[in-house]
Amino acid sequence: MNEEERYRLLRLVEHSHEHWTSKKLPAPYIKEEERLHWLDEQAPYGLLVQNTGAEPFFIYANKQAQLIFGYSLEEFLSMPSRRSAPPQKQKARRRMLESVDINGIHEGYHGIRVDKQGTLFEIKDGLIWKLINESGETIGIVAMIWKNDL
Repeated sequence: MNEEERYRLLRLVEHSHEHWTSKKLPAPYIKEEERLHWLDEQAPYGLLVQNTGAEPFFIYANKQAQLIFGYSLEEFLSMPSRRSAPPQKQKARRRMLESVDINGIHEGYHGIRVDKQGTLFEIKDGLIWKLINESGETIGIVAMIWKNDL
């Protein structure tokens, strides 16, 4: 995934966030290109996007998400999103995704996740929302997460 593709996706992430919350993503007020770079490389929160397939895969992870989970972008892009949660937490993860499917957004999400090394950690104050394209079609799910060590 090259920079142009990441930035195109981040524009949709921003647009979708504003659609569901009526707010911009937390980011400095700078030129669009600089803001997209900041979201991709410097944001203090993780941004993850999964597609809408029967077995959803990650299609994007910003630098902070890569640090939180310990995966490179290439590893994320080849990984089913369900692998971000340990087996015993899959049911709770599915319930949260069902809530997003019904409501378009799930605020204040808390959940247990697992990093590349198998270490469990908690997501706190997560925001999960439907990613929509310019036509208003759902094309994925976005997660904005903050890590809380257990």
